[in-house]
Amino acid sequence: MEFRFYEIPKGDYVLPKLGRGWEQEYGLGYGRMLHFHNYLEIGYCYSGRGELLIEDRTYVYGDNMFSIIPENIPHTTISSPGNICKWEFLFIDIKEFIRSQMNSDDMSVDQMIRIINKRGTLKTAQNHPRMNELILRIIDECRNERMYYKESVNGYLRALVIEILRLDEERERAKGARITSFVKDSVEYINSHYAEDVKMADVASACGLSESHFRRLFETSMHMKPLDYLNMVRIDEACRLIRGGDRSIDQIGITVGYDTPSTFIRNFRKLTGMTPNEWRKIQVRNGNIRANYHISAERGWEA
Repeated sequence: MEFRFYEIPKGDYVLPKLGRGWEQEYGLGYGRMLHFHNYLEIGYCYSGRGELLIEDRTYVYGDNMFSIIPENIPHTTISSPGNICKWEFLFIDIKEFIRSQMNSDDMSVDQMIRIINKRGTLKTAQNHPRMNELILRIIDECRNERMYYKESVNGYLRALVIEILRLDEERERAKGARITSFVKDSVEYINSHYAEDVKMADVASACGLSESHFRRLFETSMHMKPLDYLNMVRIDEACRLIRGGDRSIDQIGITVGYDTPSTFIRNFRKLTGMTPNEWRKIQVRNGNIRANYHISAERGWEA
């Protein structure tokens, strides 16, 4: 792996690497060797095809695509065999720019820097037209150096930082939606199968997750273990059956999924503070256990 070091002149935030020298067959003679930089790198591919390796991820690049790669992130560009690719690059002292040029009531400077440097990515002009336009405007200002071009670059760069922060928010929102979907599926599975011999491995499989990943997502989103939720559903149904008929306590325990009376009584007491017989005696009417819990997954979904 190589460390490729650049120096940005004092007072500037952007070092452009433009022109014909960057039109080449990338990776030739380097194999798949990775490198990293001391500044954030933005690369713009005007034409060509190949692969962009960022850490352990491989992207396929083509015309009108751009990469955003933070400092110290290993990466490399590899053209398809015999393919001359036209790229241009901007190296940006993003830490110094954010510290000196940006402030926000919603987010600290350190938070902005952390998000910007979180991960590298490759995007298309079609899917991210706003970011694409800002990058091309910065390149144009750096190429032509018209009057006040540095001030113009700083303005576009500020807008670009905001777009990258928004991109991270979109990514986190999508992640939250996926987590919510997984948790919702698991809750529905438990609600439908609580009377059976439910194994958490079966619930995880029904959600398309490994058991360990499922448990981690469930506990993070629901603030309780999956087994605790299963017991809550079972005891909630047991309360309904106790109020609604003359079945014995042992029969009710078996009906809601417990193999032994002792296990049923232990879990009933844990959630209600009393035994099933004590519950029956005081004739509690509104004993919906789940109603006493605020169970929520990320982004406001509630069960």
